[in-house]
Amino acid sequence: MPLPAATSCWNHPLAGTFGLMKASIDLWAARRCAIAATGLGGLGRSGSEGSLAAIRRLGSVQIDTISVVERAHHHILWTRVPGYSPGHLQELETEPRRIIEYWSHAASYIPIEEFRFCIPRMNRVRANGHDWFKADQKAVAFVLDRITAEGPLRAQDFERAARKRAGWWDWKPAKVALEYLFHSGELVSVERRGFQKVYDLASRALPSGLDRSLPTAEALAAHHLDRAAASLGVFAADDIAYMRRDGIEGIDAELSARLADGRLVELDIPPLGPGQARGKRRRGWFAAPGILESLRLPPTAFPGKSRSRAFILSPFDPLIIDRRRASRLFGLDYQLECYVPEGKRKFGYFGLPILYSEQDGHDMFLGLLDAKADRQDACLRIRRLSLSRPSKGPPAERIGRLVAEEILRFARFNGADRVLLEREEIADAGISAALRKGLDQRLA
Repeated sequence: MPLPAATSCWNHPLAGTFGLMKASIDLWAARRCAIAATGLGGLGRSGSEGSLAAIRRLGSVQIDTISVVERAHHHILWTRVPGYSPGHLQELETEPRRIIEYWSHAASYIPIEEFRFCIPRMNRVRANGHDWFKADQKAVAFVLDRITAEGPLRAQDFERAARKRAGWWDWKPAKVALEYLFHSGELVSVERRGFQKVYDLASRALPSGLDRSLPTAEALAAHHLDRAAASLGVFAADDIAYMRRDGIEGIDAELSARLADGRLVELDIPPLGPGQARGKRRRGWFAAPGILESLRLPPTAFPGKSRSRAFILSPFDPLIIDRRRASRLFGLDYQLECYVPEGKRKFGYFGLPILYSEQDGHDMFLGLLDAKADRQDACLRIRRLSLSRPSKGPPAERIGRLVAEEILRFARFNGADRVLLEREEIADAGISAALRKGLDQRLA
């Protein structure tokens, strides 16, 4: 996505032998840096290569089981890869394998070349056990022997065996053993069938030339910093290793070293206006100098988005998965409520944040969409839609029209040929009218 020109907000009071040390950018520019870093809107590639580029840019794409709309990993890539198809991931998992499933902040697809940075976690699980469950070592030996002898297997393959031979090796201990072996690195998931992992021996399934050397603590900390600079754009110290436990003890030293030699810049991001908590002045933001230098260029110097548009984001999108960072940077107060008892939900089961991205660099979240893909009826049911118009924002007609366009794109992505709007909460009559006009031909 193009970055905005930022001449008036650009300030670098301290420059010297080690390059630019401190800078001040406004919150609009910081948001655009963050959005551009995630590749939202496209990285200039399509197909499986575009999907690979997106995964490499992000470092990881979260996998989630919820399928009320298209699953999170497909949704995340759809917002970044023109013409995305779920088959692209399958292509990347076949020979030559370019991605693999493991745990980053959650279950995720990661670039295959980053597998070695998962080894410290694997070693910890092997030494101490998994944090959430305890595996029966007899079950571990049993499933490992079967996979060694028979080749790749799913959990349900052990369920069928249990019907013949009851005992400690029934499905539940076998499933726990499979997951223990997966998290400890003995097994890898070579693909998913019916959304079930297919497990095989890591020694058999991983590419022969893959670097599997154990990274030092310093190398792992450097990797965390590399990932933050590339995929977050602007970040605070506590954003660097979100939900990680391994290799974090060296992050402070690595951060200091990069600030000292100019590989990173400390940022001051002033508030948008007086009294706005979301723009509260906060030092301790960081960025690579390159992305800040890009702010000084006119928007036409950047490929990609040439106009304003709206984005319907997955709750697990890398731009907002760290809710604290999303709140600090975008003022987004958001909770995914599918894990909340129905009577305590404030919005809905699976609320999807709606991001409005302006051509002039004004990016903001405008509301939430709670949708369900009725696949049998080829209909996207919008159970609840809430939109608001900022006091200093784009025209109402434009918001409504662009949100409608994105809803139709999202419907097609979910295999729907029509949209049913069941509940609308839009106080601005102009937004509502433009939205309904945009959806009119598709509304049931």
